Amino acid sequence: MSPRLLLIAVIAPLAVAANGDYAQQVVELVNQERWYDGGLSPLKRNDLLDQSAHSHSTNMAERNFFSHCDLDTKTSPFDRMRAAGYNYRAAGENIAAGYGTPADVMNGWMNSSGHRSNILSGSYREIGVGYVFQSADQKNIRGDTNGDCAADYADRGPYYKYWTQNFGSSGAYPLVIDRENDETASPDVDLYVYGQGFAAQMRFRNEDGAWSMWEPYSPDMFWTLSPGAGVKTVSAQIRNGSDVRTATDSILLVQGCSAMNDDHHLHVQATTVSVDRTFSACNTLLAGAGGFRVEAKVTFHAPRILLRPGFSVAANGVFSAVSGVPK
Repeated sequence: MSPRLLLIAVIAPLAVAANGDYAQQVVELVNQERWYDGGLSPLKRNDLLDQSAHSHSTNMAERNFFSHCDLDTKTSPFDRMRAAGYNYRAAGENIAAGYGTPADVMNGWMNSSGHRSNILSGSYREIGVGYVFQSADQKNIRGDTNGDCAADYADRGPYYKYWTQNFGSSGAYPLVIDRENDETASPDVDLYVYGQGFAAQMRFRNEDGAWSMWEPYSPDMFWTLSPGAGVKTVSAQIRNGSDVRTATDSILLVQGCSAMNDDHHLHVQATTVSVDRTFSACNTLLAGAGGFRVEAKVTFHAPRILLRPGFSVAANGVFSAVSGVPK
């Protein structure tokens, strides 16, 4: 049976441990696609949206249907999100069945205009993902083709693998570390701080440490995690007058790369790089807003490469005689 896709979206006024790994991979792939498509802001993974998405994938797998609406309880995606405690201002959903891996399902969604629009929407700040594998799936899957929440067929499948993406904005201003990647090998990370239209100033801290000084708000920020391997938590505060909002995010630091000064980074901001250089896995390429040209050979060994849209790096990690201007 061929894989299946469905989507739904709305803008309102202002069962296994390994499955969780697949869900996280989908989150990371979503944020990669958003970066490649014009440097869109990353989505923050939200526990309530995860709960809503996982429950729907579970229900589809266990009760033999494929639809945004639960064909037994008549519950809509938006009912599910609210029941999970997520009070959305904007919300949407993609579902799929039959795709084998996160890369496969993301390829399917990105090649469908409606699903792609949900993934790349500027209306959302948060995401939840649910993936469930049903080993006993059979050719008895019900589906709704006209949106009336009633089964129009009952002979599809087996699909085995069921996927749900829930998207939303709730009025919160999330903090996102390294585009919501699960782990990093470097303590030097990129922060994205939502706050456009509200925040005048921002500040940060690691775990329960001292806050940094207040500084003018900007959504993008480079930050150094606390020393040593393990789960690291960063907090951000944004404020407008006396109105202060706080957000946190965490990431796993998998090895203790030491904090680095500018000599360990390659900055390419309206400059020319004319000296051969080799960088380790703990080094970072920081591509700025200006054009750049690499006239020498710059080799990276599995580095973090932070490029604005319009730039790319060869699979072997080598730049040579490259020039570019960000889109």
